Amino acid sequence: MRCKIKFVLFLGLLLLSAITVQGDLSYSVTTKIQFAPTKVPDGVTWSPSVSLTDRGLSSEKLPPNISAEVWVQSQPISAGVSWRPPTSATIRLDAEAGAEDFTYLHAYFRYSCDRLHWSTWYNLPPLKDQNGIAASVYEGNLSIPRLAREAYNAKMQKWWTNPPWSSDEHELCVWIASQDPDFFSDEFPFIGYVQVRIEGETRGLQLKSLSIRVSTAISGLTTLSKGPVRSTTGEKWFFDVSKIRR
Repeated sequence: MRCKIKFVLFLGLLLLSAITVQGDLSYSVTTKIQFAPTKVPDGVTWSPSVSLTDRGLSSEKLPPNISAEVWVQSQPISAGVSWRPPTSATIRLDAEAGAEDFTYLHAYFRYSCDRLHWSTWYNLPPLKDQNGIAASVYEGNLSIPRLAREAYNAKMQKWWTNPPWSSDEHELCVWIASQDPDFFSDEFPFIGYVQVRIEGETRGLQLKSLSIRVSTAISGLTTLSKGPVRSTTGEKWFFDVSKIRR
């Protein structure tokens, strides 16, 4: 019996020596899109019903009985750090526009692991009732269930035998994509990127900016590295499956 207790304690010490325990790590990034010539980031798109001017995205002023369809979509925004993407996030959208610029405006978001394949669009509800005029602030939450991570975790367990630092999920995703190029076309086990979209109808749009804040928290539990880690570990999530050689 004493031998069994000693063996269990020995295994526990081995496990403790293989991990470093930290508290949960919070991550928040705010991306502001300014609608002015030469200032709009690459990847931001909008409907043909609006034009980019010095005053922002503008549409033709329409009479009360006519409205035009309008939409604006952000670029992909990194949702976390490159070594551990989150599985839950709060997304907040602030739209800077005049009070009478919009009618029936709705906001949505979607997420991606690999910057190529995307989830469906989810509703981003307004923080205040619209009352016929679009709200200026929207906020929503996304949490991924454990079931959606089963295939990813199975890949992770196979990968754990080789890497210099087994907590580096960027390297894990590169390994998965090299072994199974279509894996992330069907599996969405974490939030690597977020994209926001607004759409609706307008009778005279003038949108100056969109501010998108993505707030997440990840576990600080990590393994000790067996060797040098990559120099880009501290960067934002940048895994892009289209750049993996097939």
